[in-house]
Parts: sequence; structure tokens; C-alpha cells
Amino acid sequence: MNEILLGTRDLTKQFGRQKAVDRVSLHIRKGAIYGFIGRNGAGKTTFLRMISGLAKPDSGEIEMFGYRGKELKEIRSRVGCLIEGPGIYGSMTAAENLEVKCRLTGIRRKGYVEELLQIVGLSQTGRKKAKHFSMGMRQRLGIALALVGEPDLLVLDEPINGLDPQGIAEIRDMVLRLNEERNMTIIISSHILEELSKIATDYGIIHQGVLIKEMTREELMRRCSERIEIQLEEPEKALPVLDAMGFHAYQVADKNHIHVFERLEESAALNMELAKAGVAVTSLSITSEDLETYFLNLTGGGQHA
Repeated sequence: MNEILLGTRDLTKQFGRQKAVDRVSLHIRKGAIYGFIGRNGAGKTTFLRMISGLAKPDSGEIEMFGYRGKELKEIRSRVGCLIEGPGIYGSMTAAENLEVKCRLTGIRRKGYVEELLQIVGLSQTGRKKAKHFSMGMRQRLGIALALVGEPDLLVLDEPINGLDPQGIAEIRDMVLRLNEERNMTIIISSHILEELSKIATDYGIIHQGVLIKEMTREELMRRCSERIEIQLEEPEKALPVLDAMGFHAYQVADKNHIHVFERLEESAALNMELAKAGVAVTSLSITSEDLETYFLNLTGGGQHA
């Protein structure tokens, strides 16, 4: 599960004086659902266009399936993408749209289109023209088009943007099914961390073109879970006290904070033991952070990361 399917090194793309993507080194494990998080204009779409072969980097490197540089053209068919809205023929049905894509890619397998429609929940649309589809149906058809050719990596750019709660739930369930049933690696971008947290196994957070953090689901949940937060001048002096009291689930968060993720009911006793040991504590409190607040803090909406 730790095999890196896609990695970038110092990937950069500039438009005029503006660096849309600034030396991004990102790592996606095989079989992961990678949540690519950033505010609108953070550089998500530009980055996804580069890894999908739709835009050329100014500098840096992409390695995918063990291929890099000019070799990447050999494996482009293994990447399916839905970026900046699906390219749909409004006067055609869902099936007809898929048939066109299948012809272009040389796929003639009987029942293949029906299978794709089933996967994305559009098998009952019949003769209905795509121009009459809801936004959620259009997004699902876009994903079906991206699935033509059985890609190993699926790239989805803001697929839940503008959808109602039912549409979001349908896309979410589909992504989980593709990942679990087909072992498909998926990178899905959004500016809504709360929604991606329901499906993603790994995260990359981008801000103003710079990748500011990568983490697993477990790391994210730990950062946002309820905890004892100790503020002090010299955290290293508190560690022997924590160890002597039998605490294991703690983390030195930065040069002035320690987070303790267990035995929250013993916060008063911990404070007393720190005082006995001569450790000067500025404050000790029980706190937690919701996902959106954490995201805002990381991307400049708050004061700490």
C-alpha cells in the first residue's frame, strides 16, 4: 500500500509573473484516495492539468507508474481525468456520448457502455439528452467518460462543486466504490475539507501555489481531535514528566505547544506534576479544532498551523 504511484518533484508552472504552482513535491500512494485541498485559485487545477498531460510544466519532474519525462506519453492512457467540467455533447444521450469516446479510444467491447452507465448510476437515462441533465448527472457522465479505457489513476477536479447534498453523496459513494471494487487510485480536489474527509485516505494542502502539508487521514484526525493543549516555553522539559506519568499519545506541535491525545480527564493532575517538576506552563486547556478551522488556519485564515 506504500508504493508511490505518482510523485512530483519541484513541479512549477508560471503565468506571467504569477507562479500558479510553485515547486510542488507531492506523493500519491497506489490505491489511495488523495484529497487535494486548496482555496479557489490556490493552484489545484493547474497542477492537475500538468499531471494529466493537459499542460506542460515550466520546470520540475513528474514520475508516474515508474515513468518520467518523455516516457510519460507511454502511459497517458492509464490516466482518466475530469478537469474544468465534462466535455459533453448536449444533443446526445449519455450512452451516445460514451460511444463517441469509446470509438476514439478503439474500444468496441459489447456491453461496455452499459457497464459504465451502471457504475455511475446513469443506466436509467434512456433517450434523455445530456443538455437536460442536472448538474449532478452531468458530473457523473463526466466521470464515466474519464473511466473509458479502465484507467489506473482517476483525476477529478472539484467534482462536487455546486452540487446539492444528494449530488455530493452520489459522487462520494461512486468514488468509494471505484476505489474499493477496482482498486483505483483517485486524486480528487476540493476547497471543502469537511466533505473530502469522508472519503480521502491521504491529503495534500496547497496555498498560493505552494504545497504546505501532506498527511494521512489518521494524522489529520489526530490534529483535529479533542486534546490537552499545553503552552510552555521549553516543551522538552515537560517530556520526562509525561513519560513518568505513562502518557504515550502526545506530540510536540511546535516550539511552544505540546498536544496530549489521551486521558483528558487527568489534565489537572498533569498540570500539578509539571508544576512540581518546575516546568513553567503558560496555559493548559482541553481543546479541539474542526476540519474547516484547521484548513483556514493552515491557509492563512488563522494564526497557526
